[in-house]
Amino acid sequence: MSFHEKSAWACLVGIGVVYVPYFTVVLSSPMAALGLFGLSAIALVAILVVFHTVNAIVTKSIRSSGEAPPVDELDQLIELKAAKWAGFVLSIAVLTWIMIAMYSATVIGGGVAEQAKLAGNEISNLNFAIPVFSAMVAIHWLFAAFVIANVAYFGGIVLGYRRIASV
Repeated sequence: MSFHEKSAWACLVGIGVVYVPYFTVVLSSPMAALGLFGLSAIALVAILVVFHTVNAIVTKSIRSSGEAPPVDELDQLIELKAAKWAGFVLSIAVLTWIMIAMYSATVIGGGVAEQAKLAGNEISNLNFAIPVFSAMVAIHWLFAAFVIANVAYFGGIVLGYRRIASV
């Protein structure tokens, strides 16, 4: 297994270890996100630093030359294909999120205006409001799209190397 494939595996596993619990908590309790976001980012950085340090020490070619192996054309092709698929996944996820957000904003925000109308208050554009809870849920779903795109990227790299290994 090459240094670059091990690195992709580490990123894939690190994202899973950090963000599966993160999204489990924040999608059930969206307001807990502020402190948890910073903690999860620090945890991911720590996991990746430890892995890459150990990987650099253990890899013989790095020990003998003192630097990571250069990225060759095959590595670049694998990363390019992975980036293409990750971009596709991200664009579909973001466009889906935008459509859902546009529809939900009118339903949720319009519901607040409708409540004001029923209460006998004056109706204006200022009565349109989206509750913080709903906004935080939407933000978490958008962030999940970015995490899924990263999983697609690193998963594409791993699959690219695995295809080569199986040939």
